[in-house]
Amino acid sequence: MKKDTKVKLALGALILMVFSFSVGSVGDRDTDHVLGQERTVFASRGETADALSSFMDNEIAKGNLKLVTTAVEDMGAFVHERYDVYYRGLQVWGAQLLRHRRNGEVYLINGDLHTSIDLDITPSVTEEQASQMAATGLTDPAYSLEKGRPLMIYPGSDGYHLVFRVTYAKFDSRIVSLVDAKTGEIVFRFEDIKTSSSIGKGTGILGDTKKLSTEFQDNTYYAIDTMRPAQITTVDSRHSNNTERAYYITDNDNNWTDDGTVVDGHAYLGWTYDYFYLVHGRKGMDDNNRELVLAVHLGTNYENAFFSPATKWIYFGDGNPSTNYPYATALDIVAHEYTHGVTDATSNLNYVTESGALNEAFSDIMAVSCEFFRQPEGSGYMKAEWWQGEDVEKDFQPGRSLADPSSVRIWAGDKYFYPDHYSKRYILPADKDHDWGGVHLNCTIPSHWYYLLAHGGTNKTSGISVTGIGLSKAEKIAYRTWVHYLHPTSNFKSARTASYQAAIAIYGAGSTEAQTVLQAWTAVGVR
Repeated sequence: MKKDTKVKLALGALILMVFSFSVGSVGDRDTDHVLGQERTVFASRGETADALSSFMDNEIAKGNLKLVTTAVEDMGAFVHERYDVYYRGLQVWGAQLLRHRRNGEVYLINGDLHTSIDLDITPSVTEEQASQMAATGLTDPAYSLEKGRPLMIYPGSDGYHLVFRVTYAKFDSRIVSLVDAKTGEIVFRFEDIKTSSSIGKGTGILGDTKKLSTEFQDNTYYAIDTMRPAQITTVDSRHSNNTERAYYITDNDNNWTDDGTVVDGHAYLGWTYDYFYLVHGRKGMDDNNRELVLAVHLGTNYENAFFSPATKWIYFGDGNPSTNYPYATALDIVAHEYTHGVTDATSNLNYVTESGALNEAFSDIMAVSCEFFRQPEGSGYMKAEWWQGEDVEKDFQPGRSLADPSSVRIWAGDKYFYPDHYSKRYILPADKDHDWGGVHLNCTIPSHWYYLLAHGGTNKTSGISVTGIGLSKAEKIAYRTWVHYLHPTSNFKSARTASYQAAIAIYGAGSTEAQTVLQAWTAVGVR
């Protein structure tokens, strides 16, 4: 923060003239901490502006106004000068005068005038005593005293004060206290974090360029998005398996080229938030804009991604470097895990047998829908299609298929395929060794229902054909079903009933949309 100074405005007659001839009105600033003797002036053209400009020149010569910045517009046609205000060499906190020229002529002056400062500027307390007072209430040991405790003039509501400006800071907080240099009391305190949201750019794993919303703090950019209502923070697990420890990720110039996983994951989590908000009106995972945290580089060559109900974070491993890209490289995987977070806050489907398969299915459903919302339709990397998780494969190949589940082997080279019909579901023990009853296997039955509902097609097992109602209608039905109508123990049959009721609620009883919901469930064998 640049130092201001105070002008001792000794020419009372001139100031009265400025006030009486101002084109704009003189009034209180729109603040609650600088009232007192401060007056705001707005002088436009004419002899008022000329007189004040001459007065400014005189005060500049005396050192009572000091130039902060000069901004030039339109090839020099407009020049804007900003001056800090001083009183006997001390800054008047927050006080500035601005002078604006058009083609060399002053056309506007605005800012703060203080006409009655009369203070002894010799402090009665020391800087150390002021620092001790400013530390009052700051119990976190991470706070440290910043260098520099300048004497200033503070225009308070009860008059002017000679103060020390004392600052204590830690990573995410910066507390500024104005300590009265005569009495040692804190006359004003505020948090001056010195942060701002920035738009940077980065290079993803696949070599594409993405925009990134970041936060600027103390000359460093952080992978923190404060532009969205739910703050998005991307952190680095540093290949640790400890899900409770992670580290902020920074960049010096906001051109993120060192870690494509960070770029992809940070951007994709923002895109996922946008999809849920713009399409479904949902404000984050919990619908209350709780902070969203994405942790990358979990473990060593960890081939998975997951949402943790304990921390409410989503975690991404880097996969097998010989065959996979990091899991945060795929938009639909980021959206899939985000959707698990929404499930945790809503229907909370038990992660076992059919309810668990529904849990996985709706994550696939919303993930693919998010792809169509944000990426161009087509086949290949970073394209929207009816596959799940395909972008992490270095040898490009589809993951789970919503369009044709039975065309994809569950494990490469294995004889088992994903089911497209209830008659082909895997009936397995509900334990960890058997995927908790096949939650990742049987999920393709309800996700294929969604494909038929939205896109249309023929189920290969039943031979039943369905005319789709379109993605925009289908995703609204699916969202209402999963968020508002399902419950922890819902099975496929109850999902059929719930989705039918959801369609009726949106489109009406007897509507084509409601009838198509039932037809699509029948096609996949759920009656």
